[in-house]
Amino acid sequence: MKKNFNLPLIVLLTVFIQIPASAMGLFYTNATYPVTATGNEITDFSSLKCGTSKTTNILFLFETGDASIDKAAKEAGITKITHIDVNEKSVFIFWRRLTVTVWGE
Repeated sequence: MKKNFNLPLIVLLTVFIQIPASAMGLFYTNATYPVTATGNEITDFSSLKCGTSKTTNILFLFETGDASIDKAAKEAGITKITHIDVNEKSVFIFWRRLTVTVWGE
């Protein structure tokens, strides 16, 4: 009887292909990276606002929250977005939090 040892490898690769391309360590991650800059210039740094939105994932089975740019911008009253950052924290496959931070006026 011939056993197929490629099946676990295929399953593992399928899981990692579905994970979005980002700064993600295998066992632990705590990284912030830029997503986009709009080209809008800041005219007055005292009027710079910051809004955040979050989503939490448990065991890659349950995910809750709204990490949309729109929610973060509305939360802070931002109408002119200058740039967007993403912070990702994770512990292996047990827990993951994605925080989107929107900056603007």
